[in-house]
Amino acid sequence: MTQKRNLDLDKILDRATELIGEQGLAAITMPVLARALNVRSQSLYHYVSGRKQLLSLVGARQIRVLRKQLMNNLIGLSGRDALLKFADIVRNFLLSDPALSSILYHLNEYPKDAPISQEILDLIRLGEKLNFRKESAISFHALIGAVLGFVFLDNSSSFADETKDESNRNYHEMILRLVEPVADLQKIGRK
Repeated sequence: MTQKRNLDLDKILDRATELIGEQGLAAITMPVLARALNVRSQSLYHYVSGRKQLLSLVGARQIRVLRKQLMNNLIGLSGRDALLKFADIVRNFLLSDPALSSILYHLNEYPKDAPISQEILDLIRLGEKLNFRKESAISFHALIGAVLGFVFLDNSSSFADETKDESNRNYHEMILRLVEPVADLQKIGRK
């Protein structure tokens, strides 16, 4: 008698997320994931069309978690406070989620209608609702690029000699330089 598998999309995405965190994005293939789930590779294709869709779904799910976290933490905030809170939550989430960080690094590989692309648009719409001074702000596109670039460097060993406090201060300074006049930077206590 054959054993019936309790395989579903959530289990597949959970295990794929774990494997990306453990082995890195490049190591994840459909056969590797199938072995980790103790199923045949063909079984995975009942749920996803291939590796690209799998990674898009993993990324989309993690972005939904991030967006929910942002919405819960931004209630009642506006302006500078909301912007810094938004930036901190995104940075901390990406630093703690190697799967999403890796997938975002390869975002250009996904079509505009991919699940991850749609979730990113929803995240951008949420960020655009922040009420910071429009007359001195750069585009939200540039702000997101700066945040992601900073996170990618955080994940590398490029600035290993920087303390956590220095890194946080530099991060906030970067965000504020992008959206506020230079005179306002003295408020964050740059030493």
